[in-house]
Order: sequence, then structure tokens, then C-alpha cells
Amino acid sequence: MKIQYLVIVAVVCLSCLTWAQDVGSENEFLYEFLQGTYELIGRAPDSNRTYTGKVVLRKSGDYFEVTSRIEGKEIKGTGKIETATADKIKVLRVRFVEENKSYEATYLIGSDLDNYGRLTGYLYLKEGGTKVPGLEALFIDHQALEQNLVPNKPINPIQ
Repeated sequence: MKIQYLVIVAVVCLSCLTWAQDVGSENEFLYEFLQGTYELIGRAPDSNRTYTGKVVLRKSGDYFEVTSRIEGKEIKGTGKIETATADKIKVLRVRFVEENKSYEATYLIGSDLDNYGRLTGYLYLKEGGTKVPGLEALFIDHQALEQNLVPNKPINPIQ
């Protein structure tokens, strides 16, 4: 009886380990897939003000270094692949500080017809207080791709 119990425990543990490795490799794929330079269009939280800019996602370990340039202003933050909702949907969650306020953006991960990453999401104050979340859409910057501006190279892809 003890041997059967040990075999069952071993099988369950190995199954969990395999599942954890699959989750890690899926996240690794998403980091590689999403890394790049994006064109950004958005609407500010609690506002009708729209804006455009560029966003660079540069993989650094198990997160992204995120650099945005919006209307000439550079903002740095971090991004991480996380899950949302009870269904554990993979999202990219980006956190940054602007004008002493902590913001968070939650992006759904998709792809365009050329199989490049496309991100759409909500932008809001991290500590709450946002009545109407901002909206952002990020599209791969084909000009940066043509110029071979890869985030891992020391060239600054934000103009």
C-alpha cells in the first residue's frame, strides 16, 4: 500500500514539474515574441486627450525594461507577463511612475496579420482612483524592423 501511495505521489509531483516547465517556456516564448519597438496610440485616463508615441520592450531576465516616448517625454518602467481573471489569461502588465503617480497598464496579447505582437489595454492609477481608464494600442514599428533596430543592440531605437 505504501509503495502505491509513493508511486502516486511521484507521478503527481512529476506532472506538476512538467506543467511548471511548460508555463515557464510559454512565458519565455511570449517575452521573445513581444520584444521590440512599437508605435503607440492612446487616450489618457480620466480624459479625452489622445496621444501618440513609441514604446520599446527590451527583455531583461524575466521581465521587460519598458521605455516610452510620448510627445517628446521619456518614461521608463517595467513589464511582466502575468495572468488575469479566473481563467488565468496571459497579459502584459506594465508599471511606471509619471509626475509622482504610480500607473499600471494591462495589455491583452495578440498578433497582427504578419505574426508580430500587438498589444491593447487599459491604463490606470495603480492605487485606484481612476474613474475612466485610459486606452492604449501598440503596433509593431515596421520602420524600426527595416532598420534592424533590435532592442538587444546598443542603438537607441526611439527617435
